[in-house]
Amino acid sequence: MNESSLRELGMDLIEERQFERALAVFAEAVRRVPADHRSRMLAARCLAELGERERAVTAYHACAEGLLRRDYLLSAMAACKLALDLAPNERRLKETLFRVHSRAVRNAPGRAVVPPPLPPETLYDGKVETDLMGLQGEELSSRAIEVLAATDPGGAADPNSRPPLPLFAELDRDAFVDLVRLMAWRRVKPEEAVSREGEPADSLYVLVAGKAEVTRQMEGEARTLGFLGGGSIFGEIALLTGAPPTATVSAVSDTEVFEIRREHLNAVAKSHPAVPQVLADFAQQRMARNLMATSPMFQTMPESERGALLRRFTFRALQAREKVLVEGEHSPGLFLVLAGELVVQKEDPAGGVVTLGMLREGEVAGEISLLTGLRATATVAAARKTAAAFLERAAFHELVTAVPDIRTYLEQLSDRRLKQIGEALRPAEIIDADELVLEPEAA
Repeated sequence: MNESSLRELGMDLIEERQFERALAVFAEAVRRVPADHRSRMLAARCLAELGERERAVTAYHACAEGLLRRDYLLSAMAACKLALDLAPNERRLKETLFRVHSRAVRNAPGRAVVPPPLPPETLYDGKVETDLMGLQGEELSSRAIEVLAATDPGGAADPNSRPPLPLFAELDRDAFVDLVRLMAWRRVKPEEAVSREGEPADSLYVLVAGKAEVTRQMEGEARTLGFLGGGSIFGEIALLTGAPPTATVSAVSDTEVFEIRREHLNAVAKSHPAVPQVLADFAQQRMARNLMATSPMFQTMPESERGALLRRFTFRALQAREKVLVEGEHSPGLFLVLAGELVVQKEDPAGGVVTLGMLREGEVAGEISLLTGLRATATVAAARKTAAAFLERAAFHELVTAVPDIRTYLEQLSDRRLKQIGEALRPAEIIDADELVLEPEAA
């Protein structure tokens, strides 16, 4: 029976809650292939289920060290996290996490690289000749821990073969360790949703292992936007702004994720006040990259120049019902939606207000007032918590003067909006185009 077959058998035994038999299978898999750290981690879980907490912690720690040696930083963190759930004050786990953090920040700008210390000597050599699947009871547990706690003899990975850990590398070392202690670790089965489009969300997710599909409802059916692999982060914009996710993320295969809830970040921030700003900066950078790749306004420019353009904008976190344009007043600047929605409404002469439409990711508001000097004839407000990039009036005029392609794009956009609205409304009701929302232009 090969390595993958043993693991499948062990997983079936776990599903049946036959943890002793599963322990024998996983430990045998590690005896045959010491680099099989997935089986090592599952064997540690079996030890914990059997009440062998100390041995489980030892096995998790050996797993973390082996994964760190091979530069699988997220999986090493997962092994430490699971062990910390059993032994929150275990010093060796904290020291391993220090080395994970040191490895993660090795390429981070402005950070000094601290050479990680050598791991402690193991008490076990892993040289067990007996097939463990025939053992049980204390004999199985004793032989299994000899294998599971032994050092992975494989060579170290190239330290530059994988990028630094996203987000976690931006935290200070102690904040990183505290967050690992607090955050949740989840197993997700195939077709199970991690987060759902439109539902309230208060968590950031890091995909540790496995694969996930990203879908969005379009014309009444779910359409695939892409797939996520190990190391992917999602949910940070919803966590930062409070806006519901704009897509559903579901597991394609057996998947493991870290879940960082707002309560975890708040708890860490009590001791490490810089953490919320680190998250905000990270989320803003992610939104900026997405915007530069998808917004029609940025498509008019060479990719190499888009970053400099976006740096002219400032980040605005808008609360629900907060107004960005007010009917009868001049636009204060250009608003570019990063996440969330802006609702466009106009006062009805007969009383009440008329909703004209919604602005979503990549769409702009305020450009006509800025280009023509007209007062806004409708009000634009956040429909819910929304993230926007904002360019104040003076900076806008500098931008369109310096980048004629942007002026051309906005003028053409405005002309299209005016023409379409003019066809839809009576002439007396034609309104300023920057308050009007049209369906996104086809690429």
